[in-house]
Amino acid sequence: MAKSRDPFFLALDRIRDRVQAGGYASGRPIVIVEEARGLGVSTTPVREALSWLCGEGLIERGPSGGFLAVQLDAGAVRDRYGFRLTCLLAGLDLTTGLPTYGRTPRRDGAPVLELHGLFDGLVRRTGNTALMDAYDRVGGQLLQLRDAERRLFADVDAEADRLLAAASTNGNGDLREALRAYHDRRAGAAAILSLEVARQLTTGGAGADHP
Repeated sequence: MAKSRDPFFLALDRIRDRVQAGGYASGRPIVIVEEARGLGVSTTPVREALSWLCGEGLIERGPSGGFLAVQLDAGAVRDRYGFRLTCLLAGLDLTTGLPTYGRTPRRDGAPVLELHGLFDGLVRRTGNTALMDAYDRVGGQLLQLRDAERRLFADVDAEADRLLAAASTNGNGDLREALRAYHDRRAGAAAILSLEVARQLTTGGAGADHP
């Protein structure tokens, strides 16, 4: 059976997309029967997909069983931005001596997408699988906030351009400070970002409708 038609992969892809679009209320139960009905599959592939997404950090197991959307209150949002910054700074520390360090990134896409490509590259070129796994886990959770960031910060593209410019310099200092400023700005607005994600869901924004 082709992957695209396999009920497990269908459930996995659709639920992952919905999570990353902020389509589940923070900390609320995910009802397997309802998900299965919406996807037109049985409950088994949905349960398996939710278990898989728990491993990715996108879904949590409830204290008495079942599955919950990841809690994204202000404290959790602040912690996740802080942890991603830690991963990126570790990437800088581990790759300081590499000859490719500081190379100008490709500039052929939207600035925000390019910036997140740069983030990925800073971590992946370390070759440290533990660091990459931790970064991927927190990065998947923060995807839920990307639309809220754009609504809250009117200058996200210009901000991304500035950070990409810092990455093209020969020294680490400019990029390190730019990464700190970028993440500190978001951590400082954690409460507003958390509320914006919730508002988007209740007003029928991206990901609010059932697949």
